[in-house]
Amino acid sequence: MGKAVETDTAKETEQDAMDAAIADSASDNSGGMQAEKPGKSHGGRNLILVLLLIVVAVIGALGLSGQLLPLYESLTARFHNASEPQHRALAKQAVAPVKSGSAKTVAPTPAAKPVPAARPHPVTTQRPVVSSEEIHRLLSSIEALHNDLRRMENTRKELQNALKEQQQMNLQIRLRWIADPASRLPQLQLTWEEISLLPGLSDSERREAANMHMLARSRVQQLKQWQSALKKWIDALSIPIQQNILPEPQYPWLAWIVKQFQLRPAPSIEARRLDSLRNRLLDVSRQLTLESWPEKGAWQSLQAELLLQIKAMQHTDADSSGTVETGLPENFDGIQSDIRRLRETALQWSHHSLEIQQGGEQ
Repeated sequence: MGKAVETDTAKETEQDAMDAAIADSASDNSGGMQAEKPGKSHGGRNLILVLLLIVVAVIGALGLSGQLLPLYESLTARFHNASEPQHRALAKQAVAPVKSGSAKTVAPTPAAKPVPAARPHPVTTQRPVVSSEEIHRLLSSIEALHNDLRRMENTRKELQNALKEQQQMNLQIRLRWIADPASRLPQLQLTWEEISLLPGLSDSERREAANMHMLARSRVQQLKQWQSALKKWIDALSIPIQQNILPEPQYPWLAWIVKQFQLRPAPSIEARRLDSLRNRLLDVSRQLTLESWPEKGAWQSLQAELLLQIKAMQHTDADSSGTVETGLPENFDGIQSDIRRLRETALQWSHHSLEIQQGGEQ
């Protein structure tokens, strides 16, 4: 469409030039009829006419070749540059370049006003439509999960309570072992050690149980030391066995009859005293094993007699200042007090544990 507009414009320009030439020719002819002018004026007119024809031909050729519009645009740009320098950049942007050999005409466009940058709108996502059935199924699933969690929590609490009950039962059993008068010191040591390792105890309870275990252990070791010392002195007081004084007959049948009888000399008073001392020390050793402690007076008398015998065996003077270490205690009050402490602590623990258990059941 632009090419057709350019062709029509060129044709109109040629037509105007031809009309002007014809008018000039007609005026020249009318003037020649009226009066003849000098040859110089006629030659000048012909020259002008020829120039006009040449201009028209050039314009037509430029229009047909598509070079008329760039020439026109160049002249217009120069005019605008001379008159309005401030619009130079806008005029160059408004006129688009035309390729050679084409007859396209690009009309200048007015300068566009700068458009302010639009603020970014928040991105909105379209929510999916959820049906009432899906909502109902979702609510049902949530309710089922909630019920499962509730059952799991109840099961956890039941297991925790059962574990606590089992721990309390294990503790009560061991505390009853300690409080039982038939329990011996080695059993008390082992039981307090087991209690100190039980789960569910507080820090203070665990420390107290460990202290009771250490106390019982030290007393067990001390009791073994006393028994070893008693065994040592019992062996030292052994009396040699007297030989049979009956002679052995020459006849075998009579020798057999004689061997059925034993005849030994009666022990001396010293031998009987040593044998009595030895037997009393054996009784004390058995009493320590059974934790049946000897009376204080009897033990002090026995220990004094043992000291005298030890000095006599060592050939020492009884009035000398030398001391003899028997490895035996002066009395057994300390170990009895510690055993009572072990049992009383177990009773206190048992009462406290029962109170906690009854309070939890209420």
